[in-house]
Amino acid sequence: MADLIESREGINMTYSELKALADIIVPLIKNGQSPYQIITSHPELNISEKTLYNYIESGVFRQFGLLDIDLRVKTRRISKKDSVKYKKREDRKFLVRRTYKDFVSYTDDHDNVSIVEMDTVYNGQSGPFMQTIKFLSYSFMFIIYHEEKTAKAMVEGADLLESILGEDLFKKEVEVIKTDRGTEFSDADGLEKDNDGSTRTHVFYCDAMQSCQKGSLENNHKEIRYICPKEAGLKELGFDSQEKANLMVSHINSQPKENLKGKSPLEMMEFLSADLYKKFIEFGIKKIENDEIILKPYLLK
Repeated sequence: MADLIESREGINMTYSELKALADIIVPLIKNGQSPYQIITSHPELNISEKTLYNYIESGVFRQFGLLDIDLRVKTRRISKKDSVKYKKREDRKFLVRRTYKDFVSYTDDHDNVSIVEMDTVYNGQSGPFMQTIKFLSYSFMFIIYHEEKTAKAMVEGADLLESILGEDLFKKEVEVIKTDRGTEFSDADGLEKDNDGSTRTHVFYCDAMQSCQKGSLENNHKEIRYICPKEAGLKELGFDSQEKANLMVSHINSQPKENLKGKSPLEMMEFLSADLYKKFIEFGIKKIENDEIILKPYLLK
């Protein structure tokens, strides 16, 4: 009879049973998946997310090559104490009627507003740069590749998004853009207007040093950092084209999310807006099978 394994963590199984568990869990953790994703994708494991964390952190899978260091690393937020080190920018002309207070007023006056949050992610001032856009209705993040971080480039990113979706769908799904006060987003008119001068969206800016006002997108940036850690150059990692941006987006948006009741952002979009889903699929975004999702730097290689 196989030896029974017992521990203070509540494990009570044979070696062969533990190995069968490890055969599923270890490669997925090493691909960057979270315990929540694994439990959601493999209900046959019949363990809770907390139990899986306990197993990993207690070293149960050490003999199979998995350490607690392989778990995702939490990113550090800037504390209130730290934030006093950073000088707030003074309001500028592009902020007139576009402040966070104006955003709150607009959403109060309009029902069912379609909001996207926008930001940039980069590992050095020489680039490349990611223009990140999150569709809050579906928890779906899109990444646009740029060689420079300028106001002109961000407007071109908005133009690309409109070309992907088409004018009507863009106006419907990108009714409001909420972003920060970075100089790259200072061309509010360029972001808001089509070439003919008509309004395609409404831009609003968060208060200075208040990234929490677009916290949903900030949380998604953690997932980018699993693939593109800050200490490495993006091009050295392999991020060198829109195709690589699409690859990252495909894996990030295929993850089952706890706030979506175990569904992925792509599944939510497909269910709630088939037209929008089709546009992104046609552009090159793909739905990745759960066990094939990779959130590690080698994805880009």
